[in-house]
Amino acid sequence: MAIQSKLHLSSLYTKLLVTFTLTVTLLIFGLSALLYRNYTSASIDSINRTNTSMLHQISYSANYMDNVTQKFITAATAEPSVANLFFNPEDDMVLLGGAFRFLNLLVTTNDYVYSAYTVSLPLDRIVSTENGAFYSVHDFYDPEAVRLVREWKDSMSSNPIARTIPSVSLGGVNVYTYVMPYQARLGEHLQTALVVNIKASVLRALITSLNTKEADYTSDIFVIDANGVVVNHTSAEMFKHNMKETSYARTVLESNQSSGSFKTNIEGKPFNVTFVSSDKLKWKFISLTAYDTFMSPVKAIKSSTLLISVIVLLLGLLFSLFMSRSLYSPVRTFIDSVRNKNDELVRKQRDQRHTLKGDWLKQVVLGNKSFDEQELEAQKSELGIHASLAGTVRMVLFRMDGYKSFVENYSKRDRRLLKFAIANIIEDLSLAHHRGDAIDMDSDKIVLLLDSGGSEEEEPILVELVRNVQRSVSDYLRLSVSAAIGKPAVSAHFLGDAYSETLALSMYRLVTGKGSVLTPVFLSSIEPNQPAFPESKAKLLLDSLKLGHLDKAIGYYDEIMEGLIRSKYETVLSSVMRMMFMIRSAFPSVADSDQSRVPDLLQGFFINIESIESLEEIQRNFEEIFKGIVASLDTNKQNKRHMIVTRIKKMIAEQYRDPNLNLSVLAEEFQMSHVYLGRIFKESTGQSVVEHITAVRMEHVKHLLDESNLTTKEIVEQCGWEDSNYFYILFKKHFGMPLSQYRLKPKNTDK
Repeated sequence: MAIQSKLHLSSLYTKLLVTFTLTVTLLIFGLSALLYRNYTSASIDSINRTNTSMLHQISYSANYMDNVTQKFITAATAEPSVANLFFNPEDDMVLLGGAFRFLNLLVTTNDYVYSAYTVSLPLDRIVSTENGAFYSVHDFYDPEAVRLVREWKDSMSSNPIARTIPSVSLGGVNVYTYVMPYQARLGEHLQTALVVNIKASVLRALITSLNTKEADYTSDIFVIDANGVVVNHTSAEMFKHNMKETSYARTVLESNQSSGSFKTNIEGKPFNVTFVSSDKLKWKFISLTAYDTFMSPVKAIKSSTLLISVIVLLLGLLFSLFMSRSLYSPVRTFIDSVRNKNDELVRKQRDQRHTLKGDWLKQVVLGNKSFDEQELEAQKSELGIHASLAGTVRMVLFRMDGYKSFVENYSKRDRRLLKFAIANIIEDLSLAHHRGDAIDMDSDKIVLLLDSGGSEEEEPILVELVRNVQRSVSDYLRLSVSAAIGKPAVSAHFLGDAYSETLALSMYRLVTGKGSVLTPVFLSSIEPNQPAFPESKAKLLLDSLKLGHLDKAIGYYDEIMEGLIRSKYETVLSSVMRMMFMIRSAFPSVADSDQSRVPDLLQGFFINIESIESLEEIQRNFEEIFKGIVASLDTNKQNKRHMIVTRIKKMIAEQYRDPNLNLSVLAEEFQMSHVYLGRIFKESTGQSVVEHITAVRMEHVKHLLDESNLTTKEIVEQCGWEDSNYFYILFKKHFGMPLSQYRLKPKNTDK
């Protein structure tokens, strides 16, 4: 009987242990599946946000390119002399040359414009700025431009046409062509037009740089027009390639949304498609990202979970079979061990009461937890919640200042302890006047949840409470926090919406600075009508940088930001991004230079824009970029000066025999002002151009006097002087003795 009892207990134990093992394995598998699904969703959301941000940057640049083109066309058509190229039948090169030089100057000073044509069908005349030549309509090297003029429609004035045009020197060039009628009459076929070709390479360079910076993902970025034709791509060979036959391109073209994302299959592989639309240009900006590139960590978790579940199941079954063969004593020992472990779990659960309380309240604040009155009372009793949550509730959102440095300077364990200390300070100080609970909301946020009367007199008390918390955190922990006080919520069931509004209010720390206290009253100071972006001041800022005037550029930046100080948070952030895009577009050589810090500063700004906490941080970023740009431009200027001085010296060494050689001749050769050229040479060498010419000639005079038997007249003529009397004066001044005395010196006979 004893043996049968032991076998029965062993069998019962085996069943219980097998059931437990299966339950734990299924629980692990279920929780892991839920984690896998959430991680998958988070990964897709992250790549969509990243790609949408990149595409918006490209869209902004494309719209900026279109604005620059429209300004170019306005400037060209507004100049009266340009009309001569369209309507003057005479070949008066004074009038025509002046008009052409004006148009060519506009093209030369605009980095976006490749070339411009003036097309006059009645005069059979086409003028191109690419080579400055005049053509007849039938002999013009770009016949497609003539066809566009002949077939012109109203819709062609504002929309760029993607083309590959023949070039006089480069072969084929990818451009966007704008056809602008010049004094066209209603109902008549177009006879005169200004054709402007915009470089597609500028936009392609931006796409390539952004695509390269996302090295973690295998991606492809391109732009298509309303017909599905590629108007820009990281590969120049894809220009004008028709993508309309691809299913994902058709989906994008048929979408009425300004932006979006979806999944598609390309050659049997899953891809994530993100797109952004430009209503102005009727273009679609598309990014393709292979799922394998950002889903590999998720798949690794899935594989690891399956492996762990199988191992746990096998080990549990083997352990159950082994234990089933043991006697009653080991079973009893095991039961006692389980009972002890259960008691230990109960103690741990009691110790983790604070963690469970924080998790439950966090879900309530986020609006993810619904509850009835009975559950609320049970949770308050079990978890020790101070706030009643039965009536009007109010929250204060604390955000840690300098969170990026906080993460870099402290370990994960230390960060958790410091945030726990901050939450304790908040909770202890709040209990003096309110019943409330402090909740760690992860990252840099801690929420204080309070019972509220909803009265106006309550807000000054809350502000004073926040100030006390800030002082205590600074004194005891040497940390800084900002705070946003939310509006009263009529019930705890509306805390999700209240948290979203308070979080949005806390974003204005960007304007008010670190250590600020934001209340709902602050939103009334925001201008209801958002100001337009100050294009004129931004242009003055760019012009100041181009001229190397750092102080003026910083001054214009301060004026721009001062005009945005009462704008919405989104307006301030978008204006800052727009200024950064304009700076990058205005200085492409500096932004892509390997010899400057500017590319790293620009990339770091775009990557860390969401973690910037104040306008002071933004200003420091801009000032560093301004300094880098001015330094790079100054270096380029010095290099250019050195090249000019070197060429001047070489020309003087080659042409010193020419008696007409002087500063004016050299200035004409360089097509520069003789005053400016003389100043560059003087500042670089310490002597004027005339002094250098004299010095070179005197060296040759000395050589001929020492090494030849030529007469003085022959020497003077060979060295570039016509006036021998002036030569004698210069000789004595240069060598410190008259020529007659110098000839009496013995010649150098060393060989």
